[in-house]
Amino acid sequence: MIKMTVKHKCRCCQSENIVKNGRNVCGNQQYRCKDCGACKVLEPTVPYSEGRKEEIMRAYQERSSLRGISRTFGVSRPTVTAWLKKTPAVAEGGGRARPRKG
Repeated sequence: MIKMTVKHKCRCCQSENIVKNGRNVCGNQQYRCKDCGACKVLEPTVPYSEGRKEEIMRAYQERSSLRGISRTFGVSRPTVTAWLKKTPAVAEGGGRARPRKG
C-alpha cells in the first residue's frame, strides 16, 4: 500500500512551516503559520456566488415565498432574509410588486 503525505502550505506566505492551532467558531480546524503568524483555515468554504444570489432575489421579486425559495435553492430562510435586508431595493419595499386595492 502506498501512502502519500500531503504538505499543507500557508495561504498567506506559502510556507510549509504550519501547525494546528485549535478550531474556529464553526468547528473547522485552524492552522498557524510559524513564519508569518497567520492563523487560518486551510481550505475555507466557498460562499454563495453572486449569480446564485441574484437568481434567488429574482425568485423573491416574482412573488415566491421564503419557504419556497429555501426549499427550491437549498438555502436557509435566515440566509435569504439577511440577503433581502442587504439589498437596497427590497429593503425599501420596492423589491416586490404590491397588489392594487379596489
